[in-house]
Amino acid sequence: MAAEAGVGANAAEGSGSWTPSSGQTKLSIYPTPIPELILLDTPSALEKRIGMVRREITGYYTGVHSKAQGIIDRWISVEEKVETRIKSFRDPTEPLNPGLLYTGISALTTSVLTRSRALPIRILLPPAALASAFAYFLPGTASRVGSYAEELEDRYVPRFGEIRRTSVAHSGIAWERAKNSAAAGRESLNNGVKGIVESIEQGTGLNLKAMGWAQEAKKEAQSVASVVQRDIKEAIESKNSNGDSDSKRSV
Repeated sequence: MAAEAGVGANAAEGSGSWTPSSGQTKLSIYPTPIPELILLDTPSALEKRIGMVRREITGYYTGVHSKAQGIIDRWISVEEKVETRIKSFRDPTEPLNPGLLYTGISALTTSVLTRSRALPIRILLPPAALASAFAYFLPGTASRVGSYAEELEDRYVPRFGEIRRTSVAHSGIAWERAKNSAAAGRESLNNGVKGIVESIEQGTGLNLKAMGWAQEAKKEAQSVASVVQRDIKEAIESKNSNGDSDSKRSV
């Protein structure tokens, strides 16, 4: 009876909940809210492995791309430096179009002419012809290229540069001596020819100096000698012809 009285009292009060003495949960007068569902993203072991592999591949690709880009940038820098250096070689007063064409033709012609020669000639003569033609047709550009080559030589192989300069100096001295010897020989030959001309003048009575052959003898000894021989032959023939005519008249 007491329990029924308590239940009735609670119903009369409108609490709508059980008493704690009943051993059951007390119900609230307010509606129970719907609980929020929270989804936790828990990847599996396979997904973790795939993500790790993808990150490794992405990092490797990024590293390779960075290295390749660095190499490309360095190569572009080298190209720009080479282009700037090549442009600095050009002499603005020299046209490159015919000069380079003639230089290439000279080297090609030499290579064709020496293809049936000995191996050292085939190797050495075409580059020598190329360098000679380049220095002849484009002297200003060749001088700038030579200066840059000497700069590189002094920077990387200074010992070789010293040996080369010493050899060039000795070669120049030997060339000057050869030129002086040739001039002395030519002078002695001219003096000898002059003596021959004077002796011919004394022996034949021909006035070679008045005809200007003595001046020619100082310039070209061989041509003077040939001219003198021809005149002597003509004089002898004229004398022979005069002697024949006199003999015919006497007959």
